[in-house]
Amino acid sequence: MRFDRCSAREGLPERWTASEDRVSAMLVPSAGMNLVSLSVDGEDRLVLPAPLEKFMAAPRTGGVPLLHPWANRLRGDRYEAGGRRVDLSGIPDLKRDGNGLPMHGLLLRADDWGLETSEASDGGAAIIEGSIDWSDARPGFEAFPFPHRLAVRWSLSVGGDAVVTARCDLRVESHGDMVPVASGWHPYLRPRAGIDRGRLELRMPPVRHAALDEDGLPEIEADGTPRLQASPLLDGPLGDRVFDDLYRAPDEAWNATVSDGASTIELRTDGSWPWLQVYAPEGSDFVCIEPMLAPTAALSDGHPLVVEPGRPLEASFTIRILEDGDH
Repeated sequence: MRFDRCSAREGLPERWTASEDRVSAMLVPSAGMNLVSLSVDGEDRLVLPAPLEKFMAAPRTGGVPLLHPWANRLRGDRYEAGGRRVDLSGIPDLKRDGNGLPMHGLLLRADDWGLETSEASDGGAAIIEGSIDWSDARPGFEAFPFPHRLAVRWSLSVGGDAVVTARCDLRVESHGDMVPVASGWHPYLRPRAGIDRGRLELRMPPVRHAALDEDGLPEIEADGTPRLQASPLLDGPLGDRVFDDLYRAPDEAWNATVSDGASTIELRTDGSWPWLQVYAPEGSDFVCIEPMLAPTAALSDGHPLVVEPGRPLEASFTIRILEDGDH
């Protein structure tokens, strides 16, 4: 199995597709190295809010996009890190939430990914890797003036103890100075389109809940870190529950699942994602379980994850689709 290139045309971006047996996938680099589709037997287990052409018309999320260098919201247009003061007010096409706050980073629409593809010799996984040289020559560098190399590697394999496994590896390497990152991913997981919410079952790791204000920003302690509190049990049917909540995840690797009883989507992380957001708006037939390197507004509040020179950040997660009897 390999990822094959489909050229951009008629409003559609460059796409990379792979298929084998019952499984097909599509990745759109310019939407944040985004796995926009992962289908089994023709039924997509990921969600886009609109057909791809309309989806690409403006910065928005769907599929599994990278949110870099920050996930979720900032507190405003100004932040300070590594001795640099940054003002985002003049940055064009910046995604903002309904309150005008900068949201979901700078790569939801970016076409400067360098791409390589291959096929793994062990098991025949389809592999695609994208990288960006984040230097002062890059347009928009002033929005995040910290030189680094960013690389994302997707590996797609069929069989084993899952119908399909999609592994994502993220690497951030400094080009000389510290790099403050608060990146994350935003997977839209849906076992079956149109499923009744009462039949959608959520399983989560042990977490603590971060108190949020009316703008979805963390209430903070004196040291600027989010105020944490005990979380109610998240496991169980989605039902009429609505989520747009931030949680402190375990320090070690953690798993979460969304299931409809016949099909399960499992998110497995390594130990690099100590925060997560759960998003399931009213009436949705999907759940977003979003692994994050740092909490919401970490760049604003002064506690991002810092990548030091000579010590690259490496973090990974895996999405597996299982059928009843596979787990």
